[in-house]
Amino acid sequence: MLVLAPGIAFAQITHICDIINIVDTAATWFGYFVFIVAMMAVLYAALLYMTAAGNEETVKKAHTVLVYALIGIAVALLATSAAKIVQKTVGGTITTTCPR
Repeated sequence: MLVLAPGIAFAQITHICDIINIVDTAATWFGYFVFIVAMMAVLYAALLYMTAAGNEETVKKAHTVLVYALIGIAVALLATSAAKIVQKTVGGTITTTCPR
């Protein structure tokens, strides 16, 4: 989100397309960030499974981390394609041509 801060602070919003572009960019960056964190959580869960050595508590913790990581991956995929999902559900069109 800090990468977006300079662009948002100096943005000259003159058309609805500017707002759409800002929201789309923020959602895309959010999706990337969540995906990276979720993949790190998957690796952490794998490490916990490998080092559990039969300890039920560690296996349960690894399972919980893996479930939350998979939920995070689903959220990341939804964040990057949220506008298209809403368009398909509602049945509208996404503005792709903006006046410049």
